[in-house]
Amino acid sequence: MRTAMTFLLLASLAACKPAADKTADDTAVPTAPPMPEAKVDGPAAATTAISLDGEGLRFIDKAGGKASLLAFGAPRAQAEDALARVAGKADDRSSNEECGAGTMEFTRFDAMTLNFQDGKFVGWFLGNEPGASEYSTPSGIGVGTTRAQAKQSVSIMDVENSTLGEEFSIGTGDHAIGGMFAEPGEAAKIDALFAGDNCFFR
Repeated sequence: MRTAMTFLLLASLAACKPAADKTADDTAVPTAPPMPEAKVDGPAAATTAISLDGEGLRFIDKAGGKASLLAFGAPRAQAEDALARVAGKADDRSSNEECGAGTMEFTRFDAMTLNFQDGKFVGWFLGNEPGASEYSTPSGIGVGTTRAQAKQSVSIMDVENSTLGEEFSIGTGDHAIGGMFAEPGEAAKIDALFAGDNCFFR
């Protein structure tokens, strides 16, 4: 009863309060806060590049070109440590029990999210966020690449009737890299790239 009376009292006071005078600021369109800059401040950031791969992530020595694969199936701690050496400290960890492939855990480093199941690295997802420009395929395809540009170096296969929108794949089978364009058309830019197991609701 006390709660109901308190609510009614507050509602009455709000109704009696005179409207504030409108100022020029009242008509201003609200703006989103600026996106934070990507860190990319790990101890190996200056010497190591990361290449997107359908089998995992490849770490490439910028001086000598030597590459090593962080393959799907690697332990979670190994995957997190490897990416942290380049990308810096992880932003957050989360999980989802309702993924189509079963319960999945995630560790996010700016635009890159690593996916895990049963303590193993099973997939990655690169979104259109700060830091995305640090990643590309061996042929130079990354977030922001247009469809026309991508088709110059790889075969782009559209996924028909996808519930994810303008979905496509590069390659076939278990080692394909998937992606989504922001819109239809040759000038459309890649909005996301992914490989392995992801938590998509199709």
